[in-house]
Amino acid sequence: MLKEQLQKFSRIDRRWIFLLLAITLLVPIIKPIGLPNKTIAEATSRVYGNIEKLPAGSFVLFSLDYDPSTRPELHPMATALVRHAFSRNLRVGVVTYIAGSTGLIEELFARVSKEYNKSDGKDYVILPYMPNILAVMTQMSSDLYGIYTKDRNGIDVRGMPVMKGVKNYKDMSLIVCVTGTAILDYWVAFVGDKYSVPVAGGVTAISQPGYGPYLQTNQLKGLIGGMKGAAEYESLIKQPGKGTSGIDALNLAHLLVLALILTSNIILLIIKYL
Repeated sequence: MLKEQLQKFSRIDRRWIFLLLAITLLVPIIKPIGLPNKTIAEATSRVYGNIEKLPAGSFVLFSLDYDPSTRPELHPMATALVRHAFSRNLRVGVVTYIAGSTGLIEELFARVSKEYNKSDGKDYVILPYMPNILAVMTQMSSDLYGIYTKDRNGIDVRGMPVMKGVKNYKDMSLIVCVTGTAILDYWVAFVGDKYSVPVAGGVTAISQPGYGPYLQTNQLKGLIGGMKGAAEYESLIKQPGKGTSGIDALNLAHLLVLALILTSNIILLIIKYL
């Protein structure tokens, strides 16, 4: 009798398994569970530490250079970084050199600024998309107003409270580049090294290993890598978001697959020896 029941169970319609997997993935995506994250990468902690130690009112420049193709990995970490900056009452400037980033940046700041009651022009400024990254970087070394005269809405930036006392890299406390391209390399080579400006970054998981040498030489002050890095940063700021949801979903899916493999093998062994 038991053997027959086990044989019947072993022939279960695979669509039930697909449904169980879908539910397992959907639950944490709807609401992050926040599974314990005991190990946080040192490179991620370094980014957190560099922002955490800045005094209120410091100016941080975010270079957000990613498009919808890399959004799942990079948007959660960009959101966590902006939340951290706002929670520390830092002044935030935003630039981008990827045309596809503009809509994502608008969505991010429209949502997060409300969470912290931050005002456009007073607490943060979003500068317009610029295509020639090296020309922009060179100009900002002496006078950023030589290329950024207005924000993305066409409003003059010189009189904005957020830009008070900010003229070039010497007036910036930190630059953080979140990108799925090689733009972070430009910030390190042409700005960080040349003008002694602290540079940190956030990249896709597949790009992360290539930045190891920059971290070892301290040319890069910290690095967040992929969705796991985003989840780690959300854990550090104690605000679970899409990064945490993604990692929760992956972990639960892996546990489900392991449980199914273990169960099926146990059933086969019991059937064999009954």
